[in-house]
Amino acid sequence: MKHTRIIAIAGCFALLSDWAVAQEVGEYGFLQLPVSTHAAALGGTAVSVVEPEAGLAYQNPALLCPEMSGQAVVSYMNYVSDINLGYASYTGSFRTVGAWQAGVQYLSYGDFEGYDASGVPTGSFTAKDIALYGSLGLPINDNWRWGVTARAVISKYESYSAFALGVDAGLNYYDEVAGRSISLVVSNLGGQLKSLDESRKCNLPTQLSIGWTKEVEHLPFCFTLTAYNLFDWEHNYYDAEGKLHKYKGGEQLLNHLLWGVEWVASDNFYLAAGYSYRRQSEFSGDGGFLRGLSVGGGLNWRQWKAGASYASYNAVDGSLMFQLSYTF
Repeated sequence: MKHTRIIAIAGCFALLSDWAVAQEVGEYGFLQLPVSTHAAALGGTAVSVVEPEAGLAYQNPALLCPEMSGQAVVSYMNYVSDINLGYASYTGSFRTVGAWQAGVQYLSYGDFEGYDASGVPTGSFTAKDIALYGSLGLPINDNWRWGVTARAVISKYESYSAFALGVDAGLNYYDEVAGRSISLVVSNLGGQLKSLDESRKCNLPTQLSIGWTKEVEHLPFCFTLTAYNLFDWEHNYYDAEGKLHKYKGGEQLLNHLLWGVEWVASDNFYLAAGYSYRRQSEFSGDGGFLRGLSVGGGLNWRQWKAGASYASYNAVDGSLMFQLSYTF
């Protein structure tokens, strides 16, 4: 039985590595995937967009505000093939000036076939990651807000399981008159308490993100610039053929920047687009420049909000995400 499990889990890791390519999933990398279609449309990480959308607060708890109170959000993304991402959260007010949020993020890798040491089939098994979290956001003064998230991460691959705890801490400065927002977020501070396998230790993807968002005066446009994954400045990567690539000179800076623009037609509709140099470089394949682009939009109708986005998070194919929220 022990040999059967080892072979099954080894095969699972091999398959996950083929899909991940740049570690977007596997080894807790799924925590870096966006759960908000708005954030996904702006490049995948958007920590400085101040809107009454509860899904945006997942990446920066400092964005939590009383205007999000009563919002229930669900989103779904087909990452690639049988790998699917699901998310759900609810936000409530805290002492009239702050807000709390509780939610779950779920990534299913699909079904796998297990074999013993002789190659005899032992049946199918599943692999999945689940993150449960709670967040709190409060004001410091009229312009500054802070927030914190505590997260428990559970991985279950065949009969193996792992457990980790992490914390996010965020800070946001918002000048409503100037239409300017600046944020700083440190995410996934913590570590693994139980590993899948003693020989395979995994770390949480701790990272630093800094975002800047500016509304254009007298025009329905908004620009966002995000510097992300700043703790991993070098960020060398392997392509699908196993060849090592290293960023040099100005490429290292471009590798950590996400560019986003929104057309806010009204309080009830927006269109957004983003660009990631990293994704263009690592996932180019036959798509070239288009592999670095992301697009999306949102529509509000009474208590309902709906959104959709499309972006590339892997070297295999693009990912479509849908989001729906209701305010009670």
